[in-house]
Amino acid sequence: MDVTAEEIHFSSDFCRLFPDWVDSTVSLAQLLQHLPAADRYFFLTAFNSDSQDQDCMQLRSCELRLHSAQGDKRLRFVGRLQPGNIRRYQGVVFSATHWLAEPGVDYSTQLLSALMADSPIPSLITDAHGVIVYLNSACEQILMLSPRQIKAALGRYSLLRDKQLQQTPEFQQQLAEVYGQGNATAFELHYPLSGIHRYRLDNEHTLYLDASFLPIKNKQGKLERVLVQLQDLSRELYARAALQESETSYKAFITNSSEAIWCYDMQPRVDTGLPIAEQVEQIAASAHLVEANRVLLNMLGVETLDDVLGQPLSESGSTNYLFDLDTFIANGYQMVDHDITRQDERGKKFYFQISCTGIIEDGYLRRIWGTTKDVTTRKRYEDKLRHQSLHDSLTGLPNREKLYQDMASCFEQRTAEQISALMLIDLDRFKEINDTLGHNVGDRLLQMIGPRLAAEMAEVPGTVARLGGDEFAVFLPRIRSTHQAVVFGHRILDALAQEYDLEVFCTQMSASIGIAIAPYQAQDHHALMRYADIAMYYAKSQMLGLSIYSPDYDPHSPKRLAMMSELGRAIRENQLCLYYQPKVVLDECRCYGFEALIRWIHPELGFVPPDDFIPIAEFTSLIHPLTAWVLENSIEQCRHWQLQGLNLSVAVNLSARNLMDENIPKLVERLLNKYQLPAARLELEITESSIMSDPNRALRILQHLHELGVHLSIDDFGTGYSSLAYLKRLPVQTLKIDNSFVRNMLGDLQDELIVNSTIHLAHNLGLTVVAEGVENEELMKRLHDMGCDEVQGYFIGRPMTVNNADQWLVESGWIKQLEGP
Repeated sequence: MDVTAEEIHFSSDFCRLFPDWVDSTVSLAQLLQHLPAADRYFFLTAFNSDSQDQDCMQLRSCELRLHSAQGDKRLRFVGRLQPGNIRRYQGVVFSATHWLAEPGVDYSTQLLSALMADSPIPSLITDAHGVIVYLNSACEQILMLSPRQIKAALGRYSLLRDKQLQQTPEFQQQLAEVYGQGNATAFELHYPLSGIHRYRLDNEHTLYLDASFLPIKNKQGKLERVLVQLQDLSRELYARAALQESETSYKAFITNSSEAIWCYDMQPRVDTGLPIAEQVEQIAASAHLVEANRVLLNMLGVETLDDVLGQPLSESGSTNYLFDLDTFIANGYQMVDHDITRQDERGKKFYFQISCTGIIEDGYLRRIWGTTKDVTTRKRYEDKLRHQSLHDSLTGLPNREKLYQDMASCFEQRTAEQISALMLIDLDRFKEINDTLGHNVGDRLLQMIGPRLAAEMAEVPGTVARLGGDEFAVFLPRIRSTHQAVVFGHRILDALAQEYDLEVFCTQMSASIGIAIAPYQAQDHHALMRYADIAMYYAKSQMLGLSIYSPDYDPHSPKRLAMMSELGRAIRENQLCLYYQPKVVLDECRCYGFEALIRWIHPELGFVPPDDFIPIAEFTSLIHPLTAWVLENSIEQCRHWQLQGLNLSVAVNLSARNLMDENIPKLVERLLNKYQLPAARLELEITESSIMSDPNRALRILQHLHELGVHLSIDDFGTGYSSLAYLKRLPVQTLKIDNSFVRNMLGDLQDELIVNSTIHLAHNLGLTVVAEGVENEELMKRLHDMGCDEVQGYFIGRPMTVNNADQWLVESGWIKQLEGP
């Protein structure tokens, strides 16, 4: 799409998708005229013409409904802004029923719209900028909107620019909290319709509304939509005013009110000076219905007032009237919008809101006037929304949020001796089902998992939940012992292993289960979830089927987290140092360089072994500053040796994450230039496993390093899973045989054969061979006889500080001559 020229070019496939269009090039205006107003707004917002927006990495997407002679079609447009001076977008269009069209913000709007379409509550939806994208019929009626006005408002009219709302600072502040801070809010307002119906006779009409704003956020917490629900307070305000008028006015109002209005007389009157419990008891006994309008009679299911006249409060139908009375007294003999539940003879529940006030004379409660609103429809609608928010739409099982609620409730109420267990279940090879048979078959399989888990829970109290994807959870709030949880976990594995009839295919599935126990392992539901997750991944990685959490499996234990923090400080505060281990050429009996090995001397802990902190660095982003520190200090020291006339090289180890870093060649080049060290004097050692994690990417980065002139070698050869097909393509010059094969070579014929074969393989590939782990002279001589080129090990020299390395160079005899820098 060329935004400047307002042209869109489609491939020929689009014409097949939308046969009304015979030309693959159309104007933007042509496309927009086939769209509803809200969809036009979505499209122009997603693929904007704002010259300040230069984000070419962001993927923009929207779902549209195109009008067609064959009927409306739902299509999804997905694209990116292309680099350049001319503003162009490039992307794809596919049917909204395609599996690629995963739910997004427009899907959420469509879902909310469908739920609210028949709702009696006036509701509308705006985007994050306050622009109205949907109104239901109840909202259209209360605002008296015509179809033309609705069409003009959708996708254009913003609540943030509404003149009526902008006139009141309080409303501006409330809207800022919703759209600026993402907070839910509600407020009452008097809204004159003159701003909407400027030229109509009813433009002087004013609505008295209670507006509720509910922000809807995505998983990242970013505001996407706002649900606005309106409640007409006009009748309620009139009812409250009428209650303060004379009894004649009350009766007139009662007769014509659309809400239930009632009056209970106290016979006898109740002394308000008595304790609350006694007042509740007396009101329940002495309150009798003396006034009711037709609406209340309909609620109670009777024909005339005589049928209920004199009825005591206990027969009102409220399931909790004693609590209602306690609340009434505690609130100063009044209640506003108090929720009550009424149950009919068949046990069906109805929901109401009552507002009432007591008439007190001379310290005695004489009468209670009130109104009742039937909120059953709204309550059931809210319950439906609440159920959907706490349950998975595909399987109908509780979702992650419901699981958290049940776990939190259990931890709040648990006794000291109560034992609970959480099981996280992850299906094995589920991705193969989706990739092979399609997502519809995968969804069918997931729907069959829930009943199997529920069947195992038939006699065991607990919660079965789907957390997302192919991950499920079972929470057992009360178990007798850890052994019971293990036995139950194996029952689940057996149940899941039964054959699944997917109509087009029958298959079997296995799963991995991680178990965490409270309170032995976790004291709250957050820790319980984390520990079960760790145990599950351990079970999957070790192919155990089931595993109970152990701190040994935890890569993020408090000790490791503390170590990460300390390591970052060590890099910044220069607590690290380098040790150097010499490497020699066998034929010349000459030291040609050193391998730089990092050491950490902690100011409080003392010496920290590399095996304790290097894996942590490799697991986090700390590996990048750590590698940069080692490279710079190694290159600087090698330059010092050069200036002393010692023609030595230095070797530095690179991790797997370094080989995934496109900036590592630039870093090496910058440091070589900074210290004026010839590139051939720097050797970079990489392991087999680091290469094989992503061979193509590793090859590309190694090629950049090779072009700099840096010497490359494969470290610990024989311990990984390298492929000779990749090995011969790598721009390396040296192959280092791992010490696990070398140090026992003289006493182990198999190790000797491996070392001998590796030497010949490397020479045939044109590579130099270095043997690690040389600990005695006999071993060194045997390697020389095999044709090994270079060696390093404790017999030559242990890792040493730079001062000791300088002394070793003078005293060891491995330096035959000094050369100029």
